[in-house]
Amino acid sequence: MGMVTVPGNDLWIRFSDHHLYKYKNPALFIEIALESPTVYQNDKKVYSFRERDYVFPHIIPLSGQPGGYIYVHCKSSYKGYVGLDGKVRLEEYSHSWIQLLRDNVARTFLSPVLIVLSLLFLGLFFLKWEERIYLYFSVLLLSSAIIEIMNGFIAFSLLNYSRITIPLTYINFAIYPVLLLLFLKQVYPAFFKNLFEIMIFIHILVYIYCLMVSWNSGISFLNAEWSYNWWVISEGIIAILSSIYILIRGDSKLRLVTYGLLAVVITGSHDTLVDMGIFPWKERIIHQGFWVMILFFGFFVFRYYWNILSSIDNFNKELQKKNKDLERLFAIDKDMALAKELQRSLLSDHIKEDENINLVAFTQSLHSIGGDYFDHDCDSLGNWGILLCDVAGHGISSAVVAAMSKMAFTGAKAYIQYPTRVFNFMNRHLSGKTKGLFITASYLFIDTESGKLIYSNAGHPGFFILRNNSPALLEHRAKGKPLGVFAESDYKEESTQLLPGDKIFLYTDGVLDLNNDKNELFNEERLKRLLWENRDLSIQNLKTTVQGNLSDFCKSWKHQEDDVSFIIIEYKNS
Repeated sequence: MGMVTVPGNDLWIRFSDHHLYKYKNPALFIEIALESPTVYQNDKKVYSFRERDYVFPHIIPLSGQPGGYIYVHCKSSYKGYVGLDGKVRLEEYSHSWIQLLRDNVARTFLSPVLIVLSLLFLGLFFLKWEERIYLYFSVLLLSSAIIEIMNGFIAFSLLNYSRITIPLTYINFAIYPVLLLLFLKQVYPAFFKNLFEIMIFIHILVYIYCLMVSWNSGISFLNAEWSYNWWVISEGIIAILSSIYILIRGDSKLRLVTYGLLAVVITGSHDTLVDMGIFPWKERIIHQGFWVMILFFGFFVFRYYWNILSSIDNFNKELQKKNKDLERLFAIDKDMALAKELQRSLLSDHIKEDENINLVAFTQSLHSIGGDYFDHDCDSLGNWGILLCDVAGHGISSAVVAAMSKMAFTGAKAYIQYPTRVFNFMNRHLSGKTKGLFITASYLFIDTESGKLIYSNAGHPGFFILRNNSPALLEHRAKGKPLGVFAESDYKEESTQLLPGDKIFLYTDGVLDLNNDKNELFNEERLKRLLWENRDLSIQNLKTTVQGNLSDFCKSWKHQEDDVSFIIIEYKNS
């Protein structure tokens, strides 16, 4: 590129014009001329350009009459080389335009393609804000378009706007690597994202530094570029090594991006080394690199977008499936609510009182409906039969078996005074019909006139009697096999005497199996202590106290693992 700059000296280039007679309207074509070139034909100034940083084509009309020499004067304030570069020729003025367009056809038509693609991907970003890859790719395409626009044919057409195009060109050259790194940061693995962030930070600092130290009668973008070319080459080397690493790893998703990156980095580094005078071959190939990069990057981003569309389509299909599942769940929930109301209608009253007894009951199902079931009835003489059942498991199946127990007990009410007959009747009707779900139960018959309590047990926990003048809780247990397991099971009766004011506490094993946040069981000893400490309360207050303690223990039923039920009966014998 001409001569090495000598401070304080300008460069003059002279060549003969004796070939001008061949042309009707001759012109001097200079592809690149640095440092405010001025052209003289003999002693007459025919062309002058004041901008020293302009490096794009000049087409200079000349006189058709040869007279000696053509002189080109270039000022010498550029750090690198000064003079003419690229193609320099004499030719027809009209032919220069055509030849310039022909030589730059690739970059000329690449520019609008880049702009259209940039707008397209910017639109994709607006449709999906969280996908920043579209934004960075859009800006990268726009930056590539500016590089192409400010070269060759289009650049010559914008000659009159050089004061705008020159700083725009070199600022764009400075930020292009940043935009490229931002795009790659979105697609490369985490390690490279951190590396690219550091490179972006250093690039900005280096560019600002080079711009400031190149201050010479105003900012020279060419001098700044000359100063930071070493960093651009360093960035190129790092990018090439990163790309080689990605290719060695065989990451198929990044192969297209890596090929595109290698194309633009290698061609860009080549042209930078040409500008620095390291490579002797003067042909610039960055534009071909842009084409290759755009093809690979564009295909990658389009495929990326297509995968998103496919995932959205799959998501919509999955969403439709989930909506149908949700509709089924709503239907099930509606049925569960109805089942809960039906089960509630099967249960006897939670509060019952007459002149002989007071009764309160509590039940807390693990699910909407459960397998705990209680019932009570009195005969024509005012005697009471009280049943508490616990179906194994919980949920719908247990609730169905509990409803079967209700029907079986209704059929056994003719034997209300005989607990063993009640259980024998229920067991015969339930055996073979519960599909493996057994029922534990406790049945009490209270002769209200004599105060005699007759009871029978079918694999159920015992019960407690709280007596005012007793030094401790009275425990009563009886043996018996669960209902619904063996058709010919035998059940035994036992009895005890009630005193006025006695309180009977019946419960299911869900009470004892409650957990707290320390994975401790409520257990029988804790229940006995609770009952004994509150033995003087009325049965309604006792029920509230027991219920509150159970809820507090398992953090508002958070650690409940089974249905919980209990019944408190007070014998009055009024």
